[in-house]
Amino acid sequence: MELLAHLLVFLHLLAMAVLVGSFTTQLSAPTKRVTPGQWHGALLALVTGVLLVLLYSLVPSLDEHLDHGKIAVKLLIALAIAVLAHQGRHRPEWKAGWLRVGVLSIANTAIAVFW
Repeated sequence: MELLAHLLVFLHLLAMAVLVGSFTTQLSAPTKRVTPGQWHGALLALVTGVLLVLLYSLVPSLDEHLDHGKIAVKLLIALAIAVLAHQGRHRPEWKAGWLRVGVLSIANTAIAVFW
């Protein structure tokens, strides 16, 4: 089970990197839009985050303390990111989408680190 937990953490961090990386590449682009990377990163982060919480809740031998308030806030932000990324994927003319997805992704990462 520990290997599965490490694999999920790795994928969760990879998803965060894709979200933030896709956002930062758009900073210098003349036309800003939600990228497929932001959509896929949002889905991967959401799925791996939920699976991590389930795994840590169901396997006490992993000895991971869960802060349910923090998890609830991060889940709400992750859902907002996924919805915004989905909207931006289907509305390429929506210029504010990439910024909202990027800022929320950075905020969710900051919550994970500093809370």
